[in-house]
Amino acid sequence: MVLAPTAQGALLVSGVLAPAMAQERVAVVLDAIQVSADGVTGKRGLSTGSEALPAAVTVIGQDEIARTNVKDFTDLLRRVPGVNAFTYGQGDIGSPIRMRGFSGNAHGGDVAIYVDGVPQNFPSASQGGSGMSDLSWLTPDMIERIEVIKGPFSALYGDQARSGAINITTRTGGASSLSATLGRYGYGKLNGVLVKEGTHGTLFAAGEVLTSEGFRDNSDMTRGNLFAKYTVPLSDGLLSLRGHYYKVSFDSPGYLTLADLRAGIVDPRDANPYAVPLFGDAERYGAVLNYAPRGEAGWNATAYVEHYEKNRTNGGTAPSTNLQSDDRNLFGGRLLHTSRFGDLALLSAGAEMRYDRGDAWNQRYTNGQASGLYTNAYRLELLTYAAFVQGQLKIAEPLKLVAGLRHDRFDYDIDNLKRPAASTTYEASVTTPRIGLVYTPVDALELYANYGEGFRSAGAPEISPQGPGVIPLGSAGGVASGDLRPPKAESYDVGFNARLGPAWRVGASLYTTKNSSEIRETFSGSGVFVPIGDTEREGYEVDVDFVPDPAWRLYGSYGYVRARIKNPPVAGRDLIAGLPDRVAGLGVEYTTPFADGMVRANANYQYLSAPPFYLAGNTPEYAPAWLRYDLRLSYQRGPSTWTLYAILQPKRFASEMTGTSVDPRPRVDGGATYTYTF
Repeated sequence: MVLAPTAQGALLVSGVLAPAMAQERVAVVLDAIQVSADGVTGKRGLSTGSEALPAAVTVIGQDEIARTNVKDFTDLLRRVPGVNAFTYGQGDIGSPIRMRGFSGNAHGGDVAIYVDGVPQNFPSASQGGSGMSDLSWLTPDMIERIEVIKGPFSALYGDQARSGAINITTRTGGASSLSATLGRYGYGKLNGVLVKEGTHGTLFAAGEVLTSEGFRDNSDMTRGNLFAKYTVPLSDGLLSLRGHYYKVSFDSPGYLTLADLRAGIVDPRDANPYAVPLFGDAERYGAVLNYAPRGEAGWNATAYVEHYEKNRTNGGTAPSTNLQSDDRNLFGGRLLHTSRFGDLALLSAGAEMRYDRGDAWNQRYTNGQASGLYTNAYRLELLTYAAFVQGQLKIAEPLKLVAGLRHDRFDYDIDNLKRPAASTTYEASVTTPRIGLVYTPVDALELYANYGEGFRSAGAPEISPQGPGVIPLGSAGGVASGDLRPPKAESYDVGFNARLGPAWRVGASLYTTKNSSEIRETFSGSGVFVPIGDTEREGYEVDVDFVPDPAWRLYGSYGYVRARIKNPPVAGRDLIAGLPDRVAGLGVEYTTPFADGMVRANANYQYLSAPPFYLAGNTPEYAPAWLRYDLRLSYQRGPSTWTLYAILQPKRFASEMTGTSVDPRPRVDGGATYTYTF
């Protein structure tokens, strides 16, 4: 599925260009088959873009972003078929992105996420486990394009790509704007975008200030983001330098148990009554240098430096709590060269390196004072480097072969401050191949099949275990696991995209993934991770778009996954706890001229089936199924746009965070936005 603006500013419906409606600033592309660099449409074309992969891919453009109710980055992924992304409601702590039966490792792991070529997953974070990603610094105004690749089928993305990858490109231009949003529960947001085109280059800058009191008690948050990017032509390409600064402070309500809510012991708006008031703060800043050719052939280069610091209290029983902290500096780069061989083949080869240095610890606080006791404490030097190659070959006009190979190596120095005997160096490597075919018998039908492997790096708590107990630094005991191998996932996938006449588009995929040595959080939000052995996932996804005329669009999707533990640690408990087996979406959009302006309305429905969890015995219990309705109405006239939005979550006690602990959300949320574009 592709949702992106056309250069002509018109509506492209299944390959038919219709006249633009009055004052239409952006357009919607509902065609699954796009023109690639060789002038050939869709997956059969030769292109480094994700649309050319033999895989299920969704591309989200600026128009889709503008039409979405966005309070958090994960809202941008809600309409992607088969994907469930959400926040925990505990402040800016990273967000799960569930895709193809993987849970997102609590805070965004299991999905490789890149922004302008910079990896966003953190190895060995103090919170959220290995691969945690935190995109709170990224606002919708900054984004040009989001590519969601389901399955480990692109060699361009490495660590954490067991369920797939997300590639994000930031903006370089467009219109300047100012906007203000007011919502329920003390929600307020100011956004600004400034675009200045000069004789030598273009400046793009975006800023955000956000405050919120939150639905639940002790949920206040204040956040600021600033982003600037300067782009200049250089040789046959574009050179850009960007910087960002992010700062947040927040209170955290903690989690409530489903049993207490059902018994009426607590109210959904209460903070956790058994814990001290929780809080957190974070600061992040960095710079990125990018070079890209004007076409696809040539050199792409990225270099970056970043500082990341985050503190968050979590868990414990009053008067004690734990302070989780990360203080890291990151450096890295990526180099990619693409060669084109006429209309026959395309070859991309590259390398990347990342160096992560800093501290990650979890310290016990009692009555607001540091106790000198630790759950874990690390000093880390983590070096990762990789080489990769991916090629495309047209075997015959309707048949294309795509193959890739990636080799990643890890050189770690882990200083275990809690149990020094477990300190160790760690050297490991992993090689992951991909191969797939695209067959296009007619222009309106694309068939694909592929095999791919993905992996995630081992985390410091797995390589250098902290052992049980909350104890002082330098305690005795501890044994390192220096021979631990990175867990791999093998995935098989078949699917199709089809246009059925001028108005219909249908896509579907069927997949099987076998994963080795999986480690899971005991329940969402616990921060406790345990090995559960080898797992297997089988599933399918279907999505449909129907555009009967330029004013209307209807869309829907359905995903099912059967996920099982092959040899569960507790016999009989073979279900993966907290994982809904069905996710569905349905939506309608309507656009029409009105009173010298343009009205846009859309309604979106989401459904998650009841997820299982275990309390006692081998019979699973089930959390409530979850429903969400997003409603949005906007009116644009000249440079002004007025928007009303509502978010309805009618199920009592239901939460996207599933298990014995939940984070209740308001049944009715909403607000209004005014935007002035210039």
